[in-house]
Amino acid sequence: MIREIDTSKKISEVLLDIFNENNLGAKMLENRAVSLWHAVVGPTVSKYTKNVYMNNGVLHVEMSSSVVRQEMIMLKKKVIENINKAVGDDVVEDVVFR
Repeated sequence: MIREIDTSKKISEVLLDIFNENNLGAKMLENRAVSLWHAVVGPTVSKYTKNVYMNNGVLHVEMSSSVVRQEMIMLKKKVIENINKAVGDDVVEDVVFR
């Protein structure tokens, strides 16, 4: 779609408008949550993490150890709080451990 450009706006304002119009801000926060996973859970849990991705507010984490996975399931609420705190927004609504 072609739209008229307001030349009086700063480039940062134009980019912010584009982000808001296309809901890119939410996707950026989701990507940030994924990238912060290892920093939030630390090196021990990271060692057993195979894959991390977000889908519609749900963080999916594949674990290579059933023991670590079970511990993370018990700590799920705290994990969600810590990741959201690190991101600076309530982007993670749930975590699924596999």
